[in-house]
Formats: sequence, structure tokens, C-alpha cells
Amino acid sequence: MKTKYRAKILKKIKSYIDDLNKNDFSHNSSHIFRVENLAKRMAKEEGADLEIIEAAALLFDIARGLEDKGLIEDHASEGVKIAKKVLTEIGFPKEKIAAVCHAIYVHRRSKNRRPRTLEAKILRDADYLDAMGAVDISRVFASVLQSKKYKKPIYRDEKCEKCPDPNYSAIHFFVYKLQHPKHQPRNFYTKLGKKLAKGRFKFMKEFVDRFVDEWHGRK
Repeated sequence: MKTKYRAKILKKIKSYIDDLNKNDFSHNSSHIFRVENLAKRMAKEEGADLEIIEAAALLFDIARGLEDKGLIEDHASEGVKIAKKVLTEIGFPKEKIAAVCHAIYVHRRSKNRRPRTLEAKILRDADYLDAMGAVDISRVFASVLQSKKYKKPIYRDEKCEKCPDPNYSAIHFFVYKLQHPKHQPRNFYTKLGKKLAKGRFKFMKEFVDRFVDEWHGRK
């Protein structure tokens, strides 16, 4: 499913995408396109506006590279500014730009922003699904090994059931995520989001438990 605006958006944001691909692999263009695919799948099931979903999914992390470099404090807020400019320039429906920007602005749950539209709820579900499961395990390991911002050991041989510090190791970070409310399947907004989150949550927990057991020679 593609709208007539997709190619125009990608052409406009090529420099931002190229910049993302030079830095942290966990938030590169592959992350954006995975979120796009998930969001469009949800949009089909929920009856959401595909043009809004597609634009929001392509643009929601557009300023992530700027934040990682320390040039801005909030990539969601800056992303709204960039999105408005891009969408206006390509002739995107004016009456839908605000909805795209709202979805981008509230996708960052750490800022306690609440989505008010179906499209914003879908984008947030899709983004957080990509932070769970098999793909996310790969993302986190890639990030802790090569990212200056998120660099940390894969594991430190200390109990982490209560996860005193998510920055202690990659495995501690997984435990933190498994305990955090935003990753609990019941807290996703869409029916499909809740269903997929259950499977990814289960896989991540099984991985963490097995990793710690293997580390200590129990399996």
C-alpha cells in the first residue's frame, strides 16, 4: 500500500535518511520502514487514513539524528517543524497536515504526550512494537556495540531482576523494558498492536531468561 505522496516525501528527506544511516543502526532508515509497514497493516485493520499514516511513519523520526548529535533536545518537536515544511512543499492535503504533525509530536511516550487520534495511536503502537521482540534484540546489541550515545556492556554478571539501572548492560536494559508500563501488551492502543505485543514480549522475556541461564552455565 503506497500513496502518491510516498516517493515525493522520500525524495525530500533523503539527506535526513542518509544522516540517520551513518549513526546508530537501531534508529536508521530500516527502523522507519519497519514502523511504516506495521502502521499500514494496523491502518488497514482499523480503517485509518492511509495518507496520514504513511506520512507520519516516514517522518516521525526525521530529526532523530539531530538529537543524537546533541543539536536539539526533542526530535519529536523538531520533527513536526520539518514535517510541516516537507508536506507543504510536496502539495500534501492541507487539511491532513495537522493530523500528521500530531502523530509525530505524541509518538514519544517518554514525554507523557497522549495521542488523540486513531492515526497517532497506530503510529505509537507501531513504533513501540519495533522496540520489542527479535528485531529489537538485534537493534539493542547493534546499538550498545557501535553507538557512542548508547554504548554499554552486553551483560554484567549481577542480578538484574529489579533492574536498578537500565544503562548497566544490554540485558539490564531488556529487563527494564519488560517491566516498564509502556511495553506491557495491555497498554497498546490497537487490537493488532496488543496481539503482536504479546508475542514479542513473550519472546524477549524467554530470550533474557535463557541468556542469563546460559551465562551462568545453567543451560
